[in-house]
Amino acid sequence: NKLVPKTALSARILYMIYIALTVIEIIILCIAGMPLYDSVVTTFATVCTGGFSVMNTSIAAYGLPACEIIITVFMLLCSLNFALFFLVITGRIRQALGSDELRFFLLAVALSVGIIFVNILPSYDSAGRALLDTCFQVVSVVSTTGFATADFALWPTLSQFVLILLMFLGGCAGSTSFLLSPLLLSSPLLLSS
Repeated sequence: NKLVPKTALSARILYMIYIALTVIEIIILCIAGMPLYDSVVTTFATVCTGGFSVMNTSIAAYGLPACEIIITVFMLLCSLNFALFFLVITGRIRQALGSDELRFFLLAVALSVGIIFVNILPSYDSAGRALLDTCFQVVSVVSTTGFATADFALWPTLSQFVLILLMFLGGCAGSTSFLLSPLLLSSPLLLSS
């Protein structure tokens, strides 16, 4: 459904949410130590869940765990239905949190993080680094962003399998990552239209 009765106003609200997320992430990344240009490019790639980086080794090149956390949070936020942000802004937090899609999506992400973390932990020196890499890669894959902080091709087969399953899940409907979901792209409904 439309957020408000007028479609043009609904579009304006969604654009404002998108712009607000973009500006906030740029500012926070700059504060965390990423150069301004890199912050802008990384934010555009994060918010649209496109994942193009100015560095060959993606986000790992910066070696800034704070930036990795910030980008993880924004990839996750941008893979949520933007109508949920509207509900939160208008004070309907309970309704937003009651979304079945939101619950399923966050549960899938949490379960994936748990499985992969336990699976890769023996190959890491630090549990903190293993958790950060796990969270980042899971959110990057499920949001279809494609940033990297670790070479998950070197991870155990179980972890790789979970990541492949997440590729089919994709982001929530109404998010910037929804249209990039491989499952949606192969949908008979899309192919027939």
